[in-house]
Amino acid sequence: MSENPTVVFGIDGAHFELIEPWIEAGKLPNIERVTETGVTADLESVLPPVTSPNWKAYATGKNPGKIGIFWWENIDIENERVHYPADRKHVNDEFWELIAEDEPVGVLGVPTTYPPKSVDSFLVAGAPDGENSGFASPPSVEDELNERFNYRVTKRSRLNDNVDEAAEEILDLIDMRYRAAKHLLDEHEISFLQVTTFYINSLHHFLWDHEYTLEAWQLVDEHLGEFLSGEHNVVLMSDHGSNEIQTVFHINSWLADEGYLSLDTGIATSLHRLGINTDRLIRVSTRLGVKDMAERVTPQQVIDLIPDEQGEINRESKTDNVDWEQTVAIASGQGPIYLTVDPADPQYDQLREELTTKLEGITDPAGRAVVDEVVPGEEVYTGEFTDEAPDIVIDQAKGVHIPGSIGRDEVFSVPDEDGWRGENKRHGLFSATGPDIGQGRIDDLSILDLAPTLLHLHDCGIPADMDGSVRQSIFADDSNAANRAVEQRTVTSREQEIRRIRQVARKLSA
Repeated sequence: MSENPTVVFGIDGAHFELIEPWIEAGKLPNIERVTETGVTADLESVLPPVTSPNWKAYATGKNPGKIGIFWWENIDIENERVHYPADRKHVNDEFWELIAEDEPVGVLGVPTTYPPKSVDSFLVAGAPDGENSGFASPPSVEDELNERFNYRVTKRSRLNDNVDEAAEEILDLIDMRYRAAKHLLDEHEISFLQVTTFYINSLHHFLWDHEYTLEAWQLVDEHLGEFLSGEHNVVLMSDHGSNEIQTVFHINSWLADEGYLSLDTGIATSLHRLGINTDRLIRVSTRLGVKDMAERVTPQQVIDLIPDEQGEINRESKTDNVDWEQTVAIASGQGPIYLTVDPADPQYDQLREELTTKLEGITDPAGRAVVDEVVPGEEVYTGEFTDEAPDIVIDQAKGVHIPGSIGRDEVFSVPDEDGWRGENKRHGLFSATGPDIGQGRIDDLSILDLAPTLLHLHDCGIPADMDGSVRQSIFADDSNAANRAVEQRTVTSREQEIRRIRQVARKLSA
């Protein structure tokens, strides 16, 4: 058991690139204090750099090939569908579950934790995949949060409809997260607290360095300051970073133009020409006060045929709009590409090499490269789900936004047309301070290293199937964590059976 409690501030999409000018201007004094008194690093996420699966990679210490989730969608080539395998979210143990075997923990707001598992002492699931009911374990915590804070997991307003209303709601949700976390911390004797805010990343995407984004960061900074005067080890971390968009590369439009992707979007195209799109329907139903009812009564097959304002079709809706027999390659957002050719086919290697060469040579209309690197899937993923993994993964270049939608006519567009000003990038933020934490800069820190490192800080064994490593250089030279040998923990047959039962149970309840 750790002598000093740990508090982890998880901030979705955070990186120093955005906040450094605000730190230098003295607008984020507590974050500056953490960076000056502790350790800092550019935290490398797993590819692609996106909320799902990176929060799951953080929580489990495992790459997506062991988790079976590769983006907000998996492309199932064998069954010709695009889907999100939500039943896999809870199969693997999260590191705080292992800490909770010896000491009580509290977790609040982490994405991809809905519905919540049972832990000692509490778990409150986070956005964007959470719901506003059934979000806490035990249920008494949900009742308490509803009574004291009128607690909400998801937001009601959209930044692309009403910036002021949506931004103010986000600020309220961020403040609510921290107030709720501190209340629960006072009510429960815990030695590990994780409190994460997701919607700050929405401000990064839509507003970038706007005053609202600064206000959100100042809320984080204000609440952070309440933990810096105690005996806490305080960690700031993110699932990925963000950078300002210079160009938008519609990868599936490019694949279609090059003859690799064949679409069947006739109905969607007709609806778009008639001015019928999801954005307009959401605005009208919201204005009439029937949005929730419309979502409940509209068949999914109908929803899947309706494009957005740009005529694009996203995620699961892509399933029925792809001509699978004529398609050899299709992409998800931020660059995972799936090939329909069997890897045993002699054409597979030739096709992958051809695509890699072409992608590496693409430049936008201003002459800027679109990709930093194109990586074979087997160099990114290992584990039981590698046969479902993308065949090619793009590490997108700085300033490039790669949507995964289909149906767009042009290959390139400018940021303002799509509403986003900021896009995810691979390197996120890490900084920590406290009685067990050292000083200086850490190099080559992976998000996969955080689970084993935090387990070691709390004197827990490291499961053998974790991909990350304990980074003892993070700890102060005179700390117990720096001088104690790393303890390995074998994955028992009982734990493996529990994981199997969890997976079966989730599939049956889906």
